[in-house]
Amino acid sequence: MVVFSAWADVLNSVPQGTILGPLLFLLFVNDLPDWTKNEMMMFADDTKLWCKISQQVDRISLQNDLRQLELWTDK
Repeated sequence: MVVFSAWADVLNSVPQGTILGPLLFLLFVNDLPDWTKNEMMMFADDTKLWCKISQQVDRISLQNDLRQLELWTDK
C-alpha cells in the first residue's frame, strides 16, 4: 500500500529534497559572516560564533554580534 502526504504551500525557506536546495541555501546564508565582527564557522546548516572573553569589551562585542544575527534573521 502506498500512502502520500498532503500537499502544502511553502511560503519561505528552501524546499527540502530538491536538486537546487543546497545551492539555494548557500546563496541564502552567504552574507551571514558580513554581519559579525567575531570568529564564525559555518558548516552545512550549522553556524558557530565565538570569541575569547578576557575583558568587558569582548563580552559586549559577542553580544553585539548575537544582536546582529537576530537582525539578519528578521531581514
